[in-house]
Amino acid sequence: MEKREGSVGVATEDISARASFRVVTSDLLAGGPVELEFLLENLKTTPFQITVSGDRARSRPGQFSFAASFEGIVLEDPAVGMPYLGGPAGIVEVSIDKPWRQPLLLNEFLRLERTVEQLKPGAVGRLDLTCHRPIDLLSGGEESILTINLAFLLRRDDAALAALVSDLYHKIMQGPPSLRERSITLLLSLRSAAHDQIEALSRHADAAIAERAQANLNFRRQR
Repeated sequence: MEKREGSVGVATEDISARASFRVVTSDLLAGGPVELEFLLENLKTTPFQITVSGDRARSRPGQFSFAASFEGIVLEDPAVGMPYLGGPAGIVEVSIDKPWRQPLLLNEFLRLERTVEQLKPGAVGRLDLTCHRPIDLLSGGEESILTINLAFLLRRDDAALAALVSDLYHKIMQGPPSLRERSITLLLSLRSAAHDQIEALSRHADAAIAERAQANLNFRRQR
């Protein structure tokens, strides 16, 4: 049974909010990108504030953590053991007409590439996911840890995964600049499934793209 979206209430004496995680990706492939969205809604008329941050060393949003199992194995964080070195931080105001949304790429937090080796071609397996985020309601002076459980199926389709990788690479090399950033982020997150394409990007004429691809390769060699 799948559960692609879950929510939980967050409340203090003065604040009432709802937090949720949902799976955004519709066609879920083993080894492919899994995009999520975190949503925080204010259920009262009085705005409140929360802190938000980025994780510079891991190149991903800060304060989020995930635990997952798939077909009997635990999926590790690709950056397990890496010390936290800080990152950009700020404060966001959440009002009843202005919820806060944070897009998330699960591949940046978990070794989803390992799901491929657990399935025979054409088979389907279930990923059980626990999502965590601390919520410090600055207006109320309290912090709570959100925990939301999701579950969804991943299908092993090597041809579809290869086509997806090829399409992302094509958008980076030939597509309009407006599509480039998302395509780069998705491709780099696929790691071993896109190794040849990432290696090719490390020789890209655009130095910024080449540096990101080389950093991705270096990081994986060190883990």
